[in-house]
Amino acid sequence: MKKKDLPQGYRPSVKDAQWFLGYWMQLPNYSNQERALDKLFHELCPENNTIEDVLIKCSSLNDFYSTNIFDIHTIAQHILSLGIDGRLKQGDLSLVDDISHVEKGNIVHTFYSFATKYCSHHQPKLFAIYDSYVEKVLITLNKRDHFSSFKNEELRTYSVYMKAIEDFRQYYGLMQFDIKQIDQYLWQLGKWYFNQYGLSYKYYNREDENPYPSNDIRNRFWDGEMMFVKNIVARNKEGEWKLKGKEILKNASDQTKLFASKFTPEQYGMILYMNELYARHIPFDDFSWTDKY
Repeated sequence: MKKKDLPQGYRPSVKDAQWFLGYWMQLPNYSNQERALDKLFHELCPENNTIEDVLIKCSSLNDFYSTNIFDIHTIAQHILSLGIDGRLKQGDLSLVDDISHVEKGNIVHTFYSFATKYCSHHQPKLFAIYDSYVEKVLITLNKRDHFSSFKNEELRTYSVYMKAIEDFRQYYGLMQFDIKQIDQYLWQLGKWYFNQYGLSYKYYNREDENPYPSNDIRNRFWDGEMMFVKNIVARNKEGEWKLKGKEILKNASDQTKLFASKFTPEQYGMILYMNELYARHIPFDDFSWTDKY
């Protein structure tokens, strides 16, 4: 089960933004990484006038974000040569394009997303991070609501990208959130609905209460997904259930393997969790109900 679009009629809201921002703070792999980078960029190495400071920041971003940069030292030298500190403080958006284009061996390489990350971690309220999930959300909502004038391919131009985010913030009444918070909201929203390889949720969409009647099978699925998000994902333990699913499938029946093949390994792990969740409370129940998922 792979989601590839926002729900029909979905409208960004203050309530949903607050949910995602709160959820972000519960995820230690994100919140701890963010605090570590904040300490590096704002306390230990706030300026960009030595190769050592620039290099350690580039290396940390490359590692934390898995950006697979081919030659960190070349990029660090490039950033150092630009003398960027004044432009960062001014919020000069053209700086992203200047950082992103790196020449090596007469070939110009483009590191657009990396450049946005480097600027954003210096000035998070002035520079948003470019990400494909954010791009998908902006394109999808703009196609429906026409909140901004950008053409899809123009989002790789940073000034257009930033204007689209600002237009998004104003159109949906989200002015109480700064650029960093909008950035986090959009990224998580995109990952929730457009993630084709990891977890996605078929029934739970961050509602406060279960929307399905108690005698509806979807009631259990909603409750199971909700509990998985709050008790497993928030504790960064979804990988344990993924591995448990793989172990079970080694000796599973052909019917079980066929059922599991419809889902990603992460998804199947969540289904196992739901099965076990109800087994603790209803030990004599018939768990073939999961086939209806």
